[in-house]
Amino acid sequence: MKNDTQEELILEMASLKRLNKELLIALQDSERLEFEWTKNLGQWFWDFKTNEVTFNPLKAEAIGYLEKDLPDKVPFQFFTDKIHPDDKENVMQLMTNHLKGESTVWRVKYRIQAKDGSYKMYHDFGKVTERDEEGTPLFLKGVVFDITEEEYERDQLVVRNKKLSDQMKIDSLTSLHTRSSLVVELAKHVRLAKEYTLPLSVLFLKVDHYTEYEELFGIVMSEEILKVIGEIIQTVVKENGHVAGRYRESVFLILLNDISKDEAYALANKIRQTVFETLFDVSRHVTVSSAISVFNSEETISELINNVSKKLLTAVKNGGNQIIM
Repeated sequence: MKNDTQEELILEMASLKRLNKELLIALQDSERLEFEWTKNLGQWFWDFKTNEVTFNPLKAEAIGYLEKDLPDKVPFQFFTDKIHPDDKENVMQLMTNHLKGESTVWRVKYRIQAKDGSYKMYHDFGKVTERDEEGTPLFLKGVVFDITEEEYERDQLVVRNKKLSDQMKIDSLTSLHTRSSLVVELAKHVRLAKEYTLPLSVLFLKVDHYTEYEELFGIVMSEEILKVIGEIIQTVVKENGHVAGRYRESVFLILLNDISKDEAYALANKIRQTVFETLFDVSRHVTVSSAISVFNSEETISELINNVSKKLLTAVKNGGNQIIM
């Protein structure tokens, strides 16, 4: 009688195992059909007591492992050992927090190494579904997504946006800041000058007789003058960590940070003299007029720009090739 009961139990267990296997296969097949387009790699189930993970083969296939490559019983570490070293600590900490009951779900992105050595990006969701009386996890289930393509596209979009943003900040002719970028930089430097009580000077520089160059030599040659002067300005300000840009057609603006009036004058004079000594492809010396104003914390940005603009106009009217403080 006892033997008969044992045989019945063995048969029943075998039947249940076959049923579970068939149900799991049906679930996996269904997930393949229903979620293939979403990059859903299917559900996973983790028996915490036996440390055995049951999962849709898609999860392993996505990183190059076929069923024949897997052990008979796949432990939790089969996947966690393949997590990128830079991601693993965070992943394991989030898992530990959830196992302790400190978070309601386990949700994490991580890079996982494929069989060929490359990395995929997985987005994993999991939850403890059963605990014992002492709160120790017994069973977990979750779902995992392959988001490699999405992350790549996002990274590419970030790169393109940054490149576009940088292009909007840089004047294509002179490689200096654009006017819109200068306005932002000016506001930032004024705020810092007020906050830390640092000296800030604004230098305006204009190419003398530029409209004549356009009429006599054409746009291409006159723009070459601006390009070369932009290079001269870039070389001088780069050595001192200042910000320079093309404010309008033949006018440049330079923000001089944390230097004295004498130092600001010396820098402006260096640019003026270098321009005068440079041989351009025109039959005359090219000169520039400059004006410098020191920022006063009591004035507005508009007042600062207006003040230095008036000085520049005076320098131009006085014949150019000079600096007015």
